[in-house]
Amino acid sequence: MSRTYATPAAIIAISILFPVLGTLTVILRFYARKRSKSVLWIDDWLTLPALLLEYTLAALLLWGATTGSLGDHLPPPADPSPGSYLFSTSDQQIRLLQIQYFADIATVFAFGFTKLSILCFYRSIFCSRRTTRTVFHTVTMFMIALVTVWTLGFGVCAIFLCGSRPEHAWATVAVIAEKCSLQLPLLEGYAISDFIMDIIIWLLPLPRIWSLNMSVRQKLLLGLVFLVGLLAIAASATRMIIYITHVVNAFAESDGETLITYLLFWTMVECGLGVIVICLPSLRSVYSTIGFCSLVNGLKSLLHRNSTSTTSGATRLNSLSASVNSTSSHLNLSHIWLSGRTKTSTTVGRNALVSGSPLGSERTIRAREEVEFATLESR
Repeated sequence: MSRTYATPAAIIAISILFPVLGTLTVILRFYARKRSKSVLWIDDWLTLPALLLEYTLAALLLWGATTGSLGDHLPPPADPSPGSYLFSTSDQQIRLLQIQYFADIATVFAFGFTKLSILCFYRSIFCSRRTTRTVFHTVTMFMIALVTVWTLGFGVCAIFLCGSRPEHAWATVAVIAEKCSLQLPLLEGYAISDFIMDIIIWLLPLPRIWSLNMSVRQKLLLGLVFLVGLLAIAASATRMIIYITHVVNAFAESDGETLITYLLFWTMVECGLGVIVICLPSLRSVYSTIGFCSLVNGLKSLLHRNSTSTTSGATRLNSLSASVNSTSSHLNLSHIWLSGRTKTSTTVGRNALVSGSPLGSERTIRAREEVEFATLESR
């Protein structure tokens, strides 16, 4: 493989840039929660271990790039004969393989925390005590269980990659091929499963959003918030392609340091983007001026809203925008989200409930639910 972009300077740049951006977005996430007086939930706390593991990965890459072990060609073996690289070693090679070993462990858990954070965020938006029997509730719970098993499984496998002798992971290539024979299929399975789960997780809320009683323009705007995750998916896809294309015959390549460099480069990109992306939808009070705040704030109310409203998409969008700057009570906010309904309709519903009308009862229950969701809105 020929090295082009994964130079020591590029590795140092991404190892500094992404942790800084990740730290900024996590701080803004907690600031947004405090500003909106929202209760911190598990999706918020999961960003902290993900960020710490990103620091770990960045430190490993900086160590390699500044010591000539990552981004540069390793010293050639003393024996120039073909295949001599299988039995040769150097200080740079040992450091490179140590970086790869510990980076694989850190990123498995970092990706796991990132996936769990976004899944918990979905549940805080789309699920409630009234939606325990929905398909979305079941799917998200299944994905949380799957990601947990995936993280623990690949994490343990990465730690005990060479059995009880982890030092074999940074020995000569011949020793690695003999003592760590599961390394290649493990890494390939890890990369492929990571990419598949990323696709499922990032696209999971889109059908739910599309079923809302919103205009097409609003749905597309809200969907873009979640589809920003495509950047992380692209990095995951690139890493998977490298694994599939080259890792299969990695032991047969004398330029293994280039392969490892590319893998760690895209792993850093994916990890950094993942931390940033999981925080973006939560920064509603920070970037409310560009219009996304109203969409996220009204999501739970819209989910529990029937499709009986006949108000046009433009009028509803104006109502959503007005809700951001409104200083009225939570009760008034709930009526803003009920764009197509007036206080009169709620009164009629109450009268109908008294008279035993099923329609009135249904409307009253919906009104109460939306008032409750607006009042208890902590996410």
